[in-house]
Order: sequence, then C-alpha cells, then structure tokens
Amino acid sequence: MAEVSILIILACLAAVYAGYPLVLLVTAALAGPRRARAGGRAPESVSVIVCAHNEAEAIGGKLRSVIASVAGRPERIELLVCDDGSSDGTADIVEAVAADAPLPFRLMRLARGGKAAALRLAIPAANGEILVFSDADPLWDENTLGALLAGFADPDVGAVAGEVRSLRKGVGGWRGGEALFRRYESAIRAAEDRLFGCVSADGGLFALRAALAEPVPGDVTDDFFLSTAAVAGGMRIAFRSEAAVYEVAPEGQRQHFRRRIRITVRGLTGLWRRRALLNPLRTGFYAFGLLFHKVLRRLAPLLLLPLWACALAVVVERGSAAHVAGFVFLSGGALGTALILLLPLRVPRLLRLPAYFGIHLGGLAIGTLLFLSGKRYTQWAPQKR
Repeated sequence: MAEVSILIILACLAAVYAGYPLVLLVTAALAGPRRARAGGRAPESVSVIVCAHNEAEAIGGKLRSVIASVAGRPERIELLVCDDGSSDGTADIVEAVAADAPLPFRLMRLARGGKAAALRLAIPAANGEILVFSDADPLWDENTLGALLAGFADPDVGAVAGEVRSLRKGVGGWRGGEALFRRYESAIRAAEDRLFGCVSADGGLFALRAALAEPVPGDVTDDFFLSTAAVAGGMRIAFRSEAAVYEVAPEGQRQHFRRRIRITVRGLTGLWRRRALLNPLRTGFYAFGLLFHKVLRRLAPLLLLPLWACALAVVVERGSAAHVAGFVFLSGGALGTALILLLPLRVPRLLRLPAYFGIHLGGLAIGTLLFLSGKRYTQWAPQKR
C-alpha cells in the first residue's frame, strides 16, 4: 500500500510541476499564434504608478529608466510615485528626478500604510485610461512601455503582463535559480496567452484598463488581485515578452525563503477572494489554468511529508537497497535544506540550484500551512536587493 501511495504522490507532483506545463506548451504550439480581434484602438492616456518604501538605493535608476521608455510616445503619459512612509530619503530622490522629468510627474507622500493602502489612494488619483504598475526596483528599457501598450490593440484584452527577467551572477548561484524560475514562468504565461489568457501578471510590470481596477485588499498580492480584475470583468490577460523589465533577485537563501512564504500566504488569500474565477462555467479553460498554476502548485509541496512517511514505511517493510536509497535522498534533501536555512553554511556551487528549489518548495509548503492556519500578512514588506 505504501508503494502505491508513493507512486500516486509522485504522479501528482509530476502532473503539477511538469505535466501541466508540458500539455500547455504542446497545445499552444499546435494552436499557433493567437489572432487579435479587430476593432481595438490605441490608448490615448497612460498613468504609470510606482509605489516605494525605503527604496533610496533603487528608485532613482528605476524612474530614469521609465522616463527613457516613455520619451517620444504619442500617448498622454503621467508618472505617479507613492512614497509609503519612507525614512531613507526615497521621496527626496523622487523629487530630484521629477524636477528634470519631461512629463507630468506627481509624488504622493504618504504615511506608512503598506502597498495596498498606497494603491487604494493612487488608483483613483490617476488620470490615464490605462494604468501601468511596476515595482520600485525593476529597470525598464526603451521598448518596454510601447510593447506593453501594444497588447491593448485587442479589445478583448483587459490587462497585459510584461516579462520580468533576472539579472544574476552566473547560472549556478541562488540568482541562477531565480532566473531559471522566471524563464519557466514566462514560458507558461506565453502558452496560456495563446490559449485562454494568462492566469495573472507579475508585479514587476503589468498594465490594466482603469475602468476595471478595484480597491486592493491589504492582505493579498496586489499584482494577482489587480490583474485578475480583467478576468472578473469578462476580459483576458495578455502576455508580452517584449515588454521586459530587469531586476536583481534576492541573493540569500533565508531572504528567498521568507519572501516565498510571504508571497504564498498573500497569494492564497488573493485566490480565496477570487475563488469565483475557478468556476469553468464562468471563465472556461482559464479556470483550469488557475487551478494548476496557482492553487495546486502551492498545495503540492504538502505531499512531501506523506511521501517521506511512505518511503520510511517501505524501508521498514522491505529494506531493499533501492528503497533505502530513495529514503536517504528524501531525508538528505529535507535535512540539507533545513541546515542551509538555520546555519550560515556556504553551499557548494553545484548544489546551489537544487538547494534553491528545495528552499522554494519549503517556502510554498510552510506558506500554505500558515494560510490554512489563519495567518495573514497585511503590510507590504519589500525584500532589499
């Protein structure tokens, strides 16, 4: 019985992390490029919204990259920066950049209330028919905005997701793992876009029709909640890989672990608030994409503990070399991940990529358990690069 359980658990894990992406990629390749419905028009006005809390190190370069991307664009463009109670001079840097900016530029100095609170004030204050959201650290290039706005030529598109690319030092380090994960996510989003629309967007860069925007609850991931407002409004989320931004991923394993836990708790909270989108009678195939991409991916790591228990039961019952080797592999991976997080160990380069994914899965599992226990994060806490 334990062996059968092991096979079932392994099949479930494979279906979530490999099976769904594989079926998606093959189906999208067979379907070919998606044809936009005629009748759309280019947006005439755009508001770029950036929220920042203690981002003095990154905000100047970020805003200059945005200004370079919007230069010469035909749309009416405004840049709205919300300083969420920074204590490191972020707002002063924003004002210095604004003084030389060749476009309307507003700074909202707010008391510390979290990103959701800042967005609840910024969105009604924005004048654009398209709202572009971008985190405080990813850098734009000169084609970013144009590629993003091009997605709205299709009148069925309510939101457009950009592509977040990781800057890294070598493919073997922690940042290499983050870069690989980013490419995995982008491939899935591109395939989803061809078939039924992206499940959601990344907070590094996405755009939304202002008429669809909703007040953001304080305990959700704002990028998921805002971008899925398009689906809730009967429209779709497009993906534009040409609309790229570049960020430096967190380098430390503990930093990545804490970040993954927080994102998982807030993401599941947002999913619960958007649970109506899981109804295929309402959203069609999008519902299945949402189930596999966002729900099952977070629940699947909880199967690792019963997998370990079943492996132990088989070792006790059979004790063959293959069974012992499998149990040692699982136990060693779990123990190694725990030691990496608890002790300041230097991980050999060859082991950093598997360690990254062990920490990633651990963060998903613990974040899911915290969500199920009632834990909520109600204030935005950005990870420093």
